[in-house]
Amino acid sequence: MPTNYFSQCRFIGYAIPTGPSQDKLILSKYLVGNYLGADDLEQDLRARISILKNAVDTAKKALPANDTQLVNNIFMAPEFYFHGPLGAYVYQSEEDDPAVRALALLAETFNAEEYPNWTFVFGTMISAKVANIDAVFASPSVQMRKRLVESLAFNAQAEFGNARSITEQILNETIADLRVNPAVEVRDRALIFSNIDLQIQGKSETFNKMTSEKYFLSPIDFVLFETNNQNVITEEMVGYPHIDLSDGDVKKAPYDPLAIFRQNYGEDNVPAYVDFGLEICLDHDDARLRKTMSRECPSNVSDASDLVHIHLIPSSGSAIVQQCVVAGHNGFVFNVDGWCAYDESSTPQQGDVNGVQSLYASYHSLDGCTQYAAHSQLAQVNNPAKGNDPNYNAASFNELNVDNVAVLTVPLPTLECGEFSDYFAGGTGALHVFGIKQAYPLTI
Repeated sequence: MPTNYFSQCRFIGYAIPTGPSQDKLILSKYLVGNYLGADDLEQDLRARISILKNAVDTAKKALPANDTQLVNNIFMAPEFYFHGPLGAYVYQSEEDDPAVRALALLAETFNAEEYPNWTFVFGTMISAKVANIDAVFASPSVQMRKRLVESLAFNAQAEFGNARSITEQILNETIADLRVNPAVEVRDRALIFSNIDLQIQGKSETFNKMTSEKYFLSPIDFVLFETNNQNVITEEMVGYPHIDLSDGDVKKAPYDPLAIFRQNYGEDNVPAYVDFGLEICLDHDDARLRKTMSRECPSNVSDASDLVHIHLIPSSGSAIVQQCVVAGHNGFVFNVDGWCAYDESSTPQQGDVNGVQSLYASYHSLDGCTQYAAHSQLAQVNNPAKGNDPNYNAASFNELNVDNVAVLTVPLPTLECGEFSDYFAGGTGALHVFGIKQAYPLTI
């Protein structure tokens, strides 16, 4: 007899600002501030996971208690949720990879007994494998980079009109040139964990932990310079690894950089499986998944546009872009952002945002003169995109009921080491629960 396990889904966004403290934009484009976090990696990871558990359990208490077999609760935090006081977590060998350690701790914390029907994207982690980071900071080339960039930025800010435009252009081009030969290669990886088995398409082996990786570097991914004049990883020092998408973006291994993975519920279940596609921030703006649609179609799917059922976008300064959506008919697109808000309201909204008919909610926090913000956004596809050119045949969307969205206040957690403000500058954030009254059916 057919079953209908996980035939519904609910989306929970943890809208928490994940940028540095005392953040401000210089030249309306680059970030100045101080990274937060504990010097000890284990302490930092455990504190951030405790903060996550506090948020997840706050959401869990507000949900119906009897939907564990029917509903897949999809929880997502923003880009850069995991980072250290240098910007990236710095480690020396593959055995010390902080993403592997974080996922092990997350699996212990969010066990199958307490969270049987949850799928988590715990934001992203930035990390860098460096043999001797102190030697990198002390090198003449890095010292030159920092002096040059800071001088150009302050000179541009002091100018007006054409002189300012020219100086700012020189700064932009200088940063682009320096990134061609980065001092540090940094990885920005989404941390994916689920108590519903994950799969690689075409393979029978199951997993509960995966990562996906970003290639597009934003001007606000790192600080341009640090306000306390500390040695930290800055914007002009870094580069992300190239990701080969010539054969598409379907994952071939759990920890590869690719983006598309599956939850398989069994041939006798309706639905039999759900395919997820995950794009981190500017990778979505760059239409990463859309541009590879023609290379994504497996043999049992007749239309490449129907490949992804749930499109996930953890970000820091982005939103759902209509031309880049790849979910099929009645599929969902879910964005959680740790940098910006849609409006001044903190209540759920419904409307057209740049062509995307969606539900959304914003979060704001004011610390002195510094404004921090975050948001979550959910859309459901009506007519899916066709083809891999984002200039043509973009997706259209259904109208969802705003009364099915709740905003929950996140209480201040108690940590074993340090204070909450040691890790996040913009307050405890808000939980945006899409499907609070009735989870959404997966009619795919």
